[in-house]
Amino acid sequence: MPSIPRVVTAVVVALAVALIGTPALAERAPRPVLDTNFADPAVTVRGDGFVGFSTGSLVPSSHSDRPGASWQRAGSALVRLPSWAHADGDVWASDIARVQGWWVLYFAAPVRGIGEYGRCIGVARSRSAVTGFRPVGGQPLVCPSYVSTPPAEDQVPITLPGLPRAGVIDPSLVVVEGRPHLAYKTDRLPSSIRLLPLSASGLHAAAPSVELFRHDGVLENPVLIERPAGWVVLLSQGDFTRCSYRTVWRRSTDLLDWSAATSGVLLDQSSGLCGPGGADVTPLPRSRRLRLYFHAWTCHGRSTPCDPDIHRDRVRRRSQAIRPMYAAELDWVDGVPVVASFLSR
Repeated sequence: MPSIPRVVTAVVVALAVALIGTPALAERAPRPVLDTNFADPAVTVRGDGFVGFSTGSLVPSSHSDRPGASWQRAGSALVRLPSWAHADGDVWASDIARVQGWWVLYFAAPVRGIGEYGRCIGVARSRSAVTGFRPVGGQPLVCPSYVSTPPAEDQVPITLPGLPRAGVIDPSLVVVEGRPHLAYKTDRLPSSIRLLPLSASGLHAAAPSVELFRHDGVLENPVLIERPAGWVVLLSQGDFTRCSYRTVWRRSTDLLDWSAATSGVLLDQSSGLCGPGGADVTPLPRSRRLRLYFHAWTCHGRSTPCDPDIHRDRVRRRSQAIRPMYAAELDWVDGVPVVASFLSR
């Protein structure tokens, strides 16, 4: 067989890359509903529309007046950081709920003593759904017992075998038998997901937290959903800086026993998106149907999915990488969550 000149081979390879590269991917990829940086969205219903919150300084917020309307930025949700936190870093992955006539915001704020990325969980409340949230109390709601803060209401035991000295992140409210509970993750590896019973107001711990399960790799951002046959938890898996970051699910008949849970993938790169994760689920206004909100990486100031090397810091800066918010209608097939369709602006 005659050899092919190297220059011709190079041209063919370059052409192939151009044809299957990012612009072609962008043509078939879903489009953001909020095309600005809005990572780890937490969304809930307000009237006929929605309110949303993201990772960032003092918890950036946004709102939409109805299910098909555009999203508008609305400033910072938190009036100030709690007294036990410090200002050297963003507030991560919040959650929002309406409890006893108040809007209650759960968040992970930076603390001293557990490294650059150490976070503990606090709670704030407001009469407004979008702004004016003031931290409750002078101590964290959840924080490891060895951190230099006032003792938290739920102190993750220092003696837990196999867990690193790290913080707690990704608070997510769930109602269990009519009572509010807070799911959260212990940071770093291995990942562990814990559940904390809360007072009726949602502002205080009602009993110590319990571990639901742990995982050798990164499993974070737990969102628990009660279903007729038991419980489903949505999680983000992997390195959030990579396009391989994805949204997965686990299903169990028992909320407190996940040893026999089944699992699967809800959303990954096959959707045409780079790193779809940080998901939240909310019902539609005046409906029991569920909608999924999540982020994914886009680059170059457009709704263009980023290239696979986005995990490199210099590439993210050069590519103007952000994580805008996407939305999809959620459906169920044989008790398993599936994406029925993607939404756009």
